[in-house]
Amino acid sequence: MGQDKAKLVEEYEILDILGRGGFSVVRKGIKRKNGSDHEKTQVAIKTLKRFGTTPSPARVEKTIASMAALLPTRNQVSISDALLTNEILVMRKIVENVSPHPNVIDLYDVYEDQAGVHLVLELCSGGELFDRIVAETRYSEAGAAAVVRQIAGGLAAIHKANIVHRDLKPENCLFLNKNKDSTLKIMDFGLSSVEEFTDPVIGLFGSIDYVSPEALSQGQITAKSDMWSLGVILYILLSGYPPFIAQSNRQKQQMIMAGEYNFDERTWKNISSSAKHLISNLLQVDPDRRPSAEQLLAHPWVIGDSAKQEQIDAEVVSRLQSFNARRKLRAAAIASVLSSKVLLRTKRLRSLLGSHDLSKDEIDNLKSNFKKICANGDNATLPEFEEVLKAMNMSSLLPLATRIFDLFDSNRDGTVDMREIVCGFSSLKNSKGDDALRLCFEIDLDALLKKN
Repeated sequence: MGQDKAKLVEEYEILDILGRGGFSVVRKGIKRKNGSDHEKTQVAIKTLKRFGTTPSPARVEKTIASMAALLPTRNQVSISDALLTNEILVMRKIVENVSPHPNVIDLYDVYEDQAGVHLVLELCSGGELFDRIVAETRYSEAGAAAVVRQIAGGLAAIHKANIVHRDLKPENCLFLNKNKDSTLKIMDFGLSSVEEFTDPVIGLFGSIDYVSPEALSQGQITAKSDMWSLGVILYILLSGYPPFIAQSNRQKQQMIMAGEYNFDERTWKNISSSAKHLISNLLQVDPDRRPSAEQLLAHPWVIGDSAKQEQIDAEVVSRLQSFNARRKLRAAAIASVLSSKVLLRTKRLRSLLGSHDLSKDEIDNLKSNFKKICANGDNATLPEFEEVLKAMNMSSLLPLATRIFDLFDSNRDGTVDMREIVCGFSSLKNSKGDDALRLCFEIDLDALLKKN
């Protein structure tokens, strides 16, 4: 694996765009003749964009193990390469320890060029989880249990390989095809991590509706965090709305961390007690009290013994249709502004600092002083940020401290994330963010590759 894009075009006909993300695009592809064992197979080609000036890694032999050679060195990567590198690493682990599995996306091949890395993946043409369900207009608890059973099966497999998905949500659960009995696949491992091995996306986690309390409190994220996300999905499947509804994200975070949700009688009166009991177990604030994916597969409701066969109320389906439509609109809006928002902040920071480009050592020093001075360790108040500048002999920037601080205090809570400021300053060295991965993400790729 690790062939260049010219080879990709030789072996695959690249067709329409299937979807876009902040740093990736997915296209449909068809394997050309005289290929490998997946000849003539329709595939999904996910291009993970490389925005830095990183030179393309050298070609490597076509083996799964050689995917490690696609991982750039610490001094080569750009800020967008953080997600790129992480997804390659996790997919490599999946290929080695999970695939083939009926409920986990399969990776066929990897190509790379100057623009990025191209993952040739199994094509899931059956649609997203919620899209498929609302299209059927009616479903039962037993049908929802079948969905949970498949997701739990996929989670059990990746958890056994010490992989935590970290972004489990309906958009990342796709049906393989449009057949009524199609299998459901877990996909999109861009934010995933390997337990006790890597955590390359510190500070990044999935959609707020599905994020666990321990993720929000910056505690250790484990396989049990994925089980919380599955509990949220199940709650929505049976009610048509999420368990935590608030006027602001801050209020929603507080509700999640406190486990403040309910089973409103008007909505839940016809839902079995077994289903509600299962949701209560999955939405335990203490992750140790949640069932594992393996335990879930043995639950009476999940295996169908106690799940009702009667169709769920039409009102639930109607609410789910509305929720799904709003979700898709919001996701499209976020994807469209993500890159431009980061670039705009970098532009504003540059206009403030002018020629104050920090050297590599100065940025390392900035990070070190944050750790020493800030009481929280990761989040700084304005006075603490000013003390950091003084400690770095950058008192000339003190008149600008408030304005710099405001650029990064996006939620206006009076604190800023140290990692965001470090990334922001590092991006000034190159508008595309060279060296940012080394500075922003606590990952030693040399040790990582040696261990693997």
